[in-house]
Amino acid sequence: MRSILHPLAGRAVHAPIETIVFFTIIGTLAYFQVLSAIKHSSFFASSVPSPPQPAHALLRDGQWVGVDEEWYMRRVQTADSRPLELQQLIFSLDPAHTSAAVSVSVFSIPSH
Repeated sequence: MRSILHPLAGRAVHAPIETIVFFTIIGTLAYFQVLSAIKHSSFFASSVPSPPQPAHALLRDGQWVGVDEEWYMRRVQTADSRPLELQQLIFSLDPAHTSAAVSVSVFSIPSH
């Protein structure tokens, strides 16, 4: 071990500023590599789904078009438009059921 560190220590003694700069750059690059790996990993991802956020849409020519909240609020205040509040539903199907049972249960929803 001493034979490996001895030449490196000799260079550090002859060029201390360059050694400090070198290890600062290497440390910074390593820091950003670790930070990037953490940001793109799913280790810290929440297992709980995020709550639904409000969305604003406009029915134009029979199709829904997304609009921003400011535009929507100005449009709602006019007399020729009616606001409509929709509730988002999040559900998942039980994998134990067959697809035939799911299709029957979906089509048996009462209409209001």
